Amino acid sequence: MSGTYLVEGAYLSDSRGAGLDVTEAAGENSPSDAYFMHTFEIRPTMKVNDKITMAANIRVADDTFWGGQAGGDLTSNSTTTAGTHNDFYVHHLYMDYASPIGKMRFGRTPAGPYGTSYLDPDSRGDRVMLWPSFLASGPVSTLFFIQKITDAARDLTAPDATHQSDEDSTKYVGRVYYKTANLDSGLSYEVTDNQVTNTADDVKQAVIVYGKYKMDNFFANGEVQHFFGSKDYDHALVATADQDYDSWAAMLQVGAKFDALTPSLMYFYAQGQEMNENDIENHLGTAGTGDLFEPLYILTGRHTGMLNNDIYSGGVGSNMRNMSAAGIHAVVAAADYAVSNQLSLHGAIAWAQADEEQVVGQDDEYGWEYNIGAAYKLLDNLTYEAHFGYLDTGDFFKSTPTTDDTENVYILTHHLTMTF
Repeated sequence: MSGTYLVEGAYLSDSRGAGLDVTEAAGENSPSDAYFMHTFEIRPTMKVNDKITMAANIRVADDTFWGGQAGGDLTSNSTTTAGTHNDFYVHHLYMDYASPIGKMRFGRTPAGPYGTSYLDPDSRGDRVMLWPSFLASGPVSTLFFIQKITDAARDLTAPDATHQSDEDSTKYVGRVYYKTANLDSGLSYEVTDNQVTNTADDVKQAVIVYGKYKMDNFFANGEVQHFFGSKDYDHALVATADQDYDSWAAMLQVGAKFDALTPSLMYFYAQGQEMNENDIENHLGTAGTGDLFEPLYILTGRHTGMLNNDIYSGGVGSNMRNMSAAGIHAVVAAADYAVSNQLSLHGAIAWAQADEEQVVGQDDEYGWEYNIGAAYKLLDNLTYEAHFGYLDTGDFFKSTPTTDDTENVYILTHHLTMTF
């Protein structure tokens, strides 16, 4: 059995209780916010026999705020501000079976991480998975799975014209991996057949390619995603124009390790939704750049409600001017320095802008961000970290491009992490 206990505190210079508030109308003064929260994960495993293993991720608290406020630790069966996590719930629960044709997995499995951390959520999926042994050879392996996203019974009380015979949402995935001592790479093809909307034949496809390469002191990580497909509204009672899915996202990071110093340079991109375009071009949806992707403390940080959807709804609040729909171009220069075996330092500077404006006349600049951080290992399994982030805010966040103003904002966080 393993697990993690995380207790953290945060101070936001400008906030209204749901992440940072970066827009200030005339005469307005946004208040600050400070809070503590914690998470306790237990990851038990049980070996039933030589062929079967049970595993779970049980969260006794999950980003639970301290105190008696909504979503607080002292409320009964509380949820976080994002409304997705309870004080106590089973996040993952699945069985692994070493079958004659390869490893199989059944149940509520981890469904977020794949390839790099870019666009990866901390999610779960109800899946049947197979790593076929007969399709594995040397550095090549494969994975196939079916994931049930929604299982909805047909509604017989409504007119048949508005309903499909199968109103489920199901994902079908096939993946190929190529791994050597220096290279970890993969190709994923996914089809999501979503019939829950009743009025549309909604089929979304995705191709995801990633690679993580290291040689001597040099490393490079990259990922490219392409969504395509269509929403055919032939079943709609009211004439509706069909839509196509067509969006791209990519991330590339290069760096090197020189003794205690590790500098890196990263670029990441996600296509935004063009104004007045009927087709679906927005790659981020409402999920942002992923719960697990945090190269920046503010723009992609989980405490700010900008492009990270972990604690607060990322980039969809009025104070964020719909960042998720606007997409992003960002460049991040970072460096890590190991002062000793116990102490390490981090610094980063970044510039970011929207891919597509969402209001006529809107500026596309998100701004410049500056980060410094430190981590100190108190024990082998106990680490304290402190982070400071400052955003020189761009004019994208003006609610009215010609009247109100934006605020430069900052965030202070610190946390204690215990693992076992």
